[in-house]
Amino acid sequence: MRKQYGYILSIATVAVVGMSLLGSTFTQTQIAGQSFDASKLETSALEAIHQMGGLQLVMPEAFAETDCGTLSNSGREVVEFNVTGESVELPIMGGKTYNAMTFDQQVPGPTLRVTQGDVVKMTLTIPDDEVTAHGNDMHASQISAAAFESINPGESKTYCYVAEVPGVFKYHCSGVKLIGMDQHVLSGMYGIAIVDPIDGYKKLMVEKTAVENGKVVKDRQFYDADALEFQLQYNQLYLTPEGNYDAGAMFKHHNTATVVNGMQFGYVPNEVHNALIKGLL
Repeated sequence: MRKQYGYILSIATVAVVGMSLLGSTFTQTQIAGQSFDASKLETSALEAIHQMGGLQLVMPEAFAETDCGTLSNSGREVVEFNVTGESVELPIMGGKTYNAMTFDQQVPGPTLRVTQGDVVKMTLTIPDDEVTAHGNDMHASQISAAAFESINPGESKTYCYVAEVPGVFKYHCSGVKLIGMDQHVLSGMYGIAIVDPIDGYKKLMVEKTAVENGKVVKDRQFYDADALEFQLQYNQLYLTPEGNYDAGAMFKHHNTATVVNGMQFGYVPNEVHNALIKGLL
């Protein structure tokens, strides 16, 4: 009897964990509606589960291939994305500067663009004179951040994954062994990856009305998805008067500036406007 209760407890524990993970999706009413009486399960079924090691949540990453050699010979298009992680001094409004952490000495980092199904071969290099380790967690990979461990100054490492899901995804500095990841990200180590659908974008349908032969009818027009594209990435800076990252200000939500594409008021994708904002004109 005690054994049976032990198995039931294990299943109940997994169920609680599952409900915690899905709490943002299901309401309390819905969760309650999915409940079951584990005591009514056959002992043989519980024993089988126990012999298999119990119930275990399996995430999609378990099925993801990340070996660069295997993926390079898979027949897929391989897109290389080579970036450096390094600290530089960048300008902000008022003729001031701040100590930024960057990918390729720019904020945001360079945009990666691939087609759904492509292999992304990302190589991260940290210069010898960099003061700290850096990483690059690429959300487009749809796998755990643990797969993109941080690397130390003077080192370089290559990571591979298949961009299976179309959309716009963030990438940012990360690493299980990295202390103070908030400083790295909020100081500028972020960017986006765009994964275009393999079959292209759907046409835009605009529906209006028109008069034909004295009757009002629907008038549908379809337009190609081609358009002027804007990339706007928001971030907040938390700085000391000397331009260093201020964790205390971050925890108090006292930001120094809100930046768009790495600069204050950087809404307009115009080189002259951006140069003016940076104080270069």
